Amino acid sequence: MNSSLVTSPLTYRKLLILFSQILLIGLAYFCAFLLHLNFHLEEPAWKLFLDTLPFIAAIKLIFFYRFGLLRGWWRYTGMSDLLDLTQAALASSFIIYCLTRLFFSSVRHSRSLIIIDFALTILITGGARFAVRAYTETVGTVAAGKRTLIVGATQAGRALAQELRQNPELSYQPVGFIDDDPRKKGIKINGIRVLGTTGALPHLISVYEVARVIIAIESTEGKQVEHVIDACRECNVDFKILPPISERMNGTQISKLRNVRVEDLLGREPVRLETEAIRRKLSGKSVLITGAGGSIGSELARQVASFEPARLVLFERSENDLFNIWTSLSARYPHLELVPVVGDILDVGILRETFAAQRPECVFHAAAYKHVPLMERSCFQAVINNIFGTYNVAVVAKQYDVEDFVLISSDKAVNPTNVMGVTKRVAELIMLGLQRQGTKYMAVRFGNVLASNGSVVPIFERQIAAGGPVTVTHPEMKRYFMTIPEAVQLVLQAGTMGHGGEIFVLDMGEPVKILDLAKNLIRLSGLETERDIKIVFTGLRPGEKLFEELVLDGEHMGTTRHNKIRVLQSGEVKYEDVAAWLHDLSSLANSKNVNGVISKLKEIVPEYTPSMEMRILSELDHLDIALINRSRQVDLWMGTQGVA
Repeated sequence: MNSSLVTSPLTYRKLLILFSQILLIGLAYFCAFLLHLNFHLEEPAWKLFLDTLPFIAAIKLIFFYRFGLLRGWWRYTGMSDLLDLTQAALASSFIIYCLTRLFFSSVRHSRSLIIIDFALTILITGGARFAVRAYTETVGTVAAGKRTLIVGATQAGRALAQELRQNPELSYQPVGFIDDDPRKKGIKINGIRVLGTTGALPHLISVYEVARVIIAIESTEGKQVEHVIDACRECNVDFKILPPISERMNGTQISKLRNVRVEDLLGREPVRLETEAIRRKLSGKSVLITGAGGSIGSELARQVASFEPARLVLFERSENDLFNIWTSLSARYPHLELVPVVGDILDVGILRETFAAQRPECVFHAAAYKHVPLMERSCFQAVINNIFGTYNVAVVAKQYDVEDFVLISSDKAVNPTNVMGVTKRVAELIMLGLQRQGTKYMAVRFGNVLASNGSVVPIFERQIAAGGPVTVTHPEMKRYFMTIPEAVQLVLQAGTMGHGGEIFVLDMGEPVKILDLAKNLIRLSGLETERDIKIVFTGLRPGEKLFEELVLDGEHMGTTRHNKIRVLQSGEVKYEDVAAWLHDLSSLANSKNVNGVISKLKEIVPEYTPSMEMRILSELDHLDIALINRSRQVDLWMGTQGVA
């Protein structure tokens, strides 16, 4: 295609803007003359106007160009454009005043003329711009799409409404705002009226024949979101949500609209990070993440990558998971040096090779076995991976002068009732025991994360998709929840605060009933509990408890500079004790001594209460060992008696 044909519309638009500016500047100057001379424009003044007009217009056009007023779309005019226009008019008027004193001194009261011209330039040229915007927001953008209510006359809601009106092809026709602030009722925002509160939503949907509702309120208002959803379902209208700003940093508002998810109902405040502090910690550094293919590890990798480290080492045992996060980050950050390493934290050799070659300065240790029921069945693997694997990575980190080591811990480490939790608590104690000089060891303790591998949300979603039933262990079970990105953001923030030997605890908000979580997921799927999907109670699984805690008795919770992070002052742990624990656990695990392992874990972590199943297994194992020892004694006695 001929390039001149492609660029000609743009050229015509520039010429049109230039021509319109000349006309408006000339009109403002002419009106200034009329006002200055009390509408008596006689021959000498008329001749002076014609003689000075080119000079005045040229100077103003130069400053209009300098302030970017000869380009852009008037339909998007805003307060920043008005500020630019004022600056351009003021600067040009000052230059005109100085020059007229030199070359047109015969003009009487030229100072008042220039002041009037300055005011009219802003009024006429600015008025023309805002008139075009007003036209496009009223007559020019009337859409024939679905009539839409926007819940939340917030900044995000206003921006969304403006985008919808300026893009009629999106098939959204905003007819009004809904907002629970009574002061906003009746006012117009971008030409759209605030019609009422969420309490009147069913009535307003009916009166205004609304077919779609968009929720644009803050994530802290989870109950309000739930109320809006109930009203929409009652009135059989479609509903979408504008997610928090952290999810819509790039792209348009409308492109980020999505279905409501369960995390939108939690009512959690958005996390505010000290991004500069995190950037100083990570930028230009070599960072290593263990378990980089898991739920937490992969999100850690994504967020760390955004802070421009010199090198990001992805250490992961699962080849497929490692490949997925590696290729994803390679596409998103083509200039970042990514080092994928297929390795196991139990393999000290590969750990040393990796640390020697990549020289990480910061380590985030996310690799662990986390599934409670499985670890109750596989206690040796939990001990070996979560305790000895953590020790391996931590010691190698010290050997290679790592600056910061952050352990991802769990609320299940507090008063543990399962093997997974007690191994996480031992891992925390190892961090405290290793903290002497050099590497700064710290742990970050938090609860369940939504949508992580094996969490209840994906399980419930699969059960709902299959038509039910949804299985809940106990009607009173509660858990702390946060989203994966939120948890990782706070982990990175905590990493900037540690001096070594701290256990940081994340503010998890209020605990959520698992039963309520299941009901909300069923409702968000457009179904009804019991009518469409049954809920079945299956009883607590081995190692589970009804409530999780975040702080042990005797741990003193202190504040930090971040309102969502607390720090625990734990007692001192001697390295000699850690070495003795590991020696004993190694012997017991290698000999497959369940009773011995459980007894040793309880000795290390006195608050550990083994589950009934684990106690039974331990007793059976103890009985088996006693029988074996008794049998060996009999064999020895018979041998001394000469019996074959």
